[in-house]
Amino acid sequence: MAQAVKRAKARGLSGIAIADHNSIAGHVEIPKFSGGDFLIIPGLEISSKDGHVLGLGVNELIPRDLSAAETVDKIKEQGGIAVAPHPFSPARKTGVVFKAKFDAVEIFNSHAYFLSNPLAKKFAEQNRIPMTAGSDSHFPDEVGLACVGVTCELKLDDVLNAIVRGEAVIFGRTLPIPKYIWRSVYKLIHKH
Repeated sequence: MAQAVKRAKARGLSGIAIADHNSIAGHVEIPKFSGGDFLIIPGLEISSKDGHVLGLGVNELIPRDLSAAETVDKIKEQGGIAVAPHPFSPARKTGVVFKAKFDAVEIFNSHAYFLSNPLAKKFAEQNRIPMTAGSDSHFPDEVGLACVGVTCELKLDDVLNAIVRGEAVIFGRTLPIPKYIWRSVYKLIHKH
């Protein structure tokens, strides 16, 4: 987490969300790095049976393999917001965005290519759902590729409320394709 925070600050960011896959183990480090002029939003990317669901503002583990709707309910029970991450990325299970009532849709993911991001943006606009972005960082140098800008106090509830009200400004860039390919091979090798 220290490297991610260092990278975020170097890029001029005032905060990041930490959302590991099906784990909140990293949340124990949040108090060391969050506070004052930097906010870390505790999160979790849950593998629902319908696809990934991102919970922001959650501190308790949510079981995997629930339906998307049940997962969203569990996020909201904790006072968090539910985001449909990378909803049209062909490299991942698609369609989760149709299975639950999300607070926001990720319309820009730095690891999504071709039509994935434009389709997500069109869906969010047509359905009047607030929008977010995500770097989907698995390495420190990816932090801050995709950003969400909000104008509010640097407090968890204020930031989450600004997102839900649709006040987020989305900006960033995708991971360069050669780096994306190298990272994909690296993750595949280290998974086994």
